[in-house]
Amino acid sequence: MSRRVVAAMIAVWPVFGTAATLGEEDGMVINPLNGSDFEVVETRSMGAADFWCGAGTFVERRSGLSPRTLIYVKRPRGPSTTAPGRKAVVFSINPGGLDVTDMGLSLSVTVPGKMLRSVRARQFCRDAFTRSTK
Repeated sequence: MSRRVVAAMIAVWPVFGTAATLGEEDGMVINPLNGSDFEVVETRSMGAADFWCGAGTFVERRSGLSPRTLIYVKRPRGPSTTAPGRKAVVFSINPGGLDVTDMGLSLSVTVPGKMLRSVRARQFCRDAFTRSTK
């Protein structure tokens, strides 16, 4: 291959990875509940990383808030309030009424008050994309 073709491929390669990741984020079902709470609805067999990815996506991409925004688990995985018959996790950007604790070493959506910054939560979106291409 010529140097120009190789240079062009290298220049656009990051765009393809980002576009694929954003497409995965766009497919998530995330419903606002009020001004500070929102629900990430399980669309397939989702783990904690997938739910946190959805939370970070809602805060940054859909709400336009800062990547430094703290996100809290408000209600652990259980019956959805916006999608009958499905499971969901309710997150909040308001810590009111929660016993707030740092995530620590174990990623979880089973304990109310667990928190992550949005930027960290969205890193799990990229991890999910990487796992799906192996």
